[in-house]
Amino acid sequence: MKKIIIPVATLLLSGLVHAQNAPSPTENYIQSRTYLEPVTTSSPDAKQINTVQYFDGLGRPKQIVNVKASPLGKDVVTHIEYDGFGRQTKDYLPIPQSQTLNGAIFPTPLANASASYGSEKIYAEKILENSPLDRIQQQIQVGTDWSNKPVKFDYDANAVADEVVIFPKNSII
Repeated sequence: MKKIIIPVATLLLSGLVHAQNAPSPTENYIQSRTYLEPVTTSSPDAKQINTVQYFDGLGRPKQIVNVKASPLGKDVVTHIEYDGFGRQTKDYLPIPQSQTLNGAIFPTPLANASASYGSEKIYAEKILENSPLDRIQQQIQVGTDWSNKPVKFDYDANAVADEVVIFPKNSII
């Protein structure tokens, strides 16, 4: 019995110690590191690209944190937002934050947008049709100047007048 309890207890304790070093232990996330110089073990001092992607309860991404990615060594956050039907209708630009939380989730990532972008519109917007097909009707690009110049999409069906010419197999064109 002792042979079973000791390894199980060791696994549970190591899981608790590992969870305390997590960026945000109450959130679902995937952390990825890409080292830019050769290392033999994980090193916080080595040059690296450290990204933490957070997910909501449905498995959809809700925030991407690039740790110390700005020139001043602050975090850069990409906010992801969904409408009431679970569709991503706004695509936000990455927002440099005023501090670094070493990969932890930012509760209000859009609060620092005016410091970097001023009064510009920092998201591209899709206007979808009111049907289960979720087809795009209009797409408005990033920036205040593009707000009044949307790209419009039309969806049509073939009519009787739109006929298709069928050529016989042995005919020469």
